[in-house]
Amino acid sequence: MGFRDVIHALNRAIPSVQKPKQRPSLKERLLWTAITLVIFFLLSSVPLWGVPEQRFDVLRELRLVFAGSYGSLVELGIGPIVTAGIVIELLVGSGLIALDLTKPENREYFQSVQRVLSVIFIFVYSTLYARGSFGQVGSRTLIFLIIQLSLGSFMLMMLDDLVSKWGIGSGISLFILAGVTTRVMWSIFAPVTDPNGRLIGVLPALIGERTGAIYRGGLPDVVGLIWTIIVILVVVIAYQMKVNVPIAHAAMRGQRTRYPIRLLYVSNVPIIFALALLGDVDVIARIAWTRLGLSGVGWQRTLVSILGRYETDQFGGMTAVSGMSYYLATPGGLSYVVDDPLRAMIYLLVMVGTSLLFAKVWVVTSGMDPESVADQLVSQGMILPGRRASSRVVAGVIKDYINSVTILGGALVGFLAAIANFFGAIGTGSGLLLGVTITTSLYEIVARERMFDLYPKLKDFLGV
Repeated sequence: MGFRDVIHALNRAIPSVQKPKQRPSLKERLLWTAITLVIFFLLSSVPLWGVPEQRFDVLRELRLVFAGSYGSLVELGIGPIVTAGIVIELLVGSGLIALDLTKPENREYFQSVQRVLSVIFIFVYSTLYARGSFGQVGSRTLIFLIIQLSLGSFMLMMLDDLVSKWGIGSGISLFILAGVTTRVMWSIFAPVTDPNGRLIGVLPALIGERTGAIYRGGLPDVVGLIWTIIVILVVVIAYQMKVNVPIAHAAMRGQRTRYPIRLLYVSNVPIIFALALLGDVDVIARIAWTRLGLSGVGWQRTLVSILGRYETDQFGGMTAVSGMSYYLATPGGLSYVVDDPLRAMIYLLVMVGTSLLFAKVWVVTSGMDPESVADQLVSQGMILPGRRASSRVVAGVIKDYINSVTILGGALVGFLAAIANFFGAIGTGSGLLLGVTITTSLYEIVARERMFDLYPKLKDFLGV
């Protein structure tokens, strides 16, 4: 039995949701999506057993990306799953694993590896997190915490599988959208106060503090609300920008139509992976500091110096003061830029660079590269007017378009996320970007499913 056979066998051993025998209707897909969302919120309300009463939230800055809930069964959220995706994407994209994903058997193998790696990362991530984030707990309690964290992330993995087969979009996107929406609404309308007695919500603060609510450094303010609106508008406009490539259907006497290639061709995937990668660095740095701190010697002290040192703030939290975690920390507003412009520039370059990198990798691994798109169009009977019906010809024409929008779109989402973070956009610029792109994508999916319900024969025509 070869390595591929082992991977496929392990993948089959992992529980999965059965595919529907026939394509569910729009009402059924909406129902399953709603059920999944309810289950997600219920899991977010189940408390972890055995955790210390006083502890710092290591993943506080990553809640929007990891879709986790502090102190609950899904505290780790989708973090291990996304991290596994990052690892396999980078290995394949860098060529360290030679895999031609234009071939169906290789793509099936890639998906199997990703699922197996996700399960492995769930256990490893849960073990490292439990050992580094809960302080000194007994061995039995530690084991039980690892089991709870692993179970929570695995259930999210299953829910993601359920949505992808029976619902609308993906479970990961759905969970992220739920977290972003909750945080934005809370930041705008929350009538409660912080430990210093200041109202948290922007609108209540505007009524109570008036001009004092314009800029509040660290709390949601009017400046952040304005930038929230700006980011939403820019993302919506960018999402609608596209290049239309003329194509024709060979079976319908060359009747012409257009194949749209969007500026945000890779949507929100690059920013999800970029934020998850930066978040993983921060989590590792915090765990290393918690376990080693200043007591480490030799290579341990060197590791802590590289990853970052922390100080305890006035609320008992950990704030990075040096190392990678300091330069990659999510900006909290304009004071971040004013206090250390070099830090802000490094953060901007890293966000743009990592988003661009993952955009390039994702296009290849997800089957959105010119060759795969061309094969799909030709298999559906689509040709370029006046050109030979060949996937190679089609790929040659759309290659420049796809490569251009991949680079521009990947860089744009990273730039927008960083700039919005600099100006303190509510829900963070990264969260807003994810929320808007996910919402628009879901809207388009619903519109398409509605069209298929109204015109059932269209499914056969498009080969869906």
